[in-house]
Amino acid sequence: MNNHRGKISPGFTIIELVVILVIIGIVSAVVMVSGSAKSPVRLHAACQKIAADLRYVQQMAMAEQVRFGLSFNTTNESYFGYRITTSMKAVDPHARKALEVDIDGMKEFNEVRIAGTNFNNIIEFDSAGRPYNGNGVLLSGEAIVTLHTMDGLARTVRVEAKTGKVSVQ
Repeated sequence: MNNHRGKISPGFTIIELVVILVIIGIVSAVVMVSGSAKSPVRLHAACQKIAADLRYVQQMAMAEQVRFGLSFNTTNESYFGYRITTSMKAVDPHARKALEVDIDGMKEFNEVRIAGTNFNNIIEFDSAGRPYNGNGVLLSGEAIVTLHTMDGLARTVRVEAKTGKVSVQ
């Protein structure tokens, strides 16, 4: 007599295989969605960083009663903050060193590019927080920094003329 009780048959049942395939499908779907969702998040983060740095140099101009500004290099995807002249770098309050941001070189902003500006790449603020272009002329229209991702998404950081209000759109 063959006694089959107590023996475990090798292999998986069809139900176990189906459950494993469903789990693999769900995990791969989540990974694909999270991968595609990174681009808008990175774009938003880069815009928020530029907006924060614009607000910072504006506040420093008002606090120290001298001009502060940001100078953008759209070719190198970077910008830096300065005090009075572009040769005097502003200090980053978090890093405690020169305020220099390389968008292209920062992992958190991967695939985000500075598409351009409409103010000749230099914007500065006076002691009242009013925005000027790089030629020292009070802005008559809104200053705009445009950023985009490699997959075509775009957002702008805007500085209102006369008031200097900074916003992300």
